[in-house]
Amino acid sequence: MSGYDVRDAAARRDEGVRTVTKFTWRAGVAGVICSALLGLAFGHHADTQTAQQRQQGILVPSQPPGPGHGAGQVTSGAT
Repeated sequence: MSGYDVRDAAARRDEGVRTVTKFTWRAGVAGVICSALLGLAFGHHADTQTAQQRQQGILVPSQPPGPGHGAGQVTSGAT
């Protein structure tokens, strides 16, 4: 095999490994950053909703709801 240099092949392999490693680390860092941003966004939203519900409290009606007005009929199950 003329023209085949083991050192050249090893150097190209090492360069490829460095390139893959670089992109893998970048993708990992981007994933961590996106996860943190989503966690902060949804965590803040949940805290806001919980605080609003605590401020409003739960209102229990003094009487059960009355029957609805309409001609519709609901049948449950198969016949």
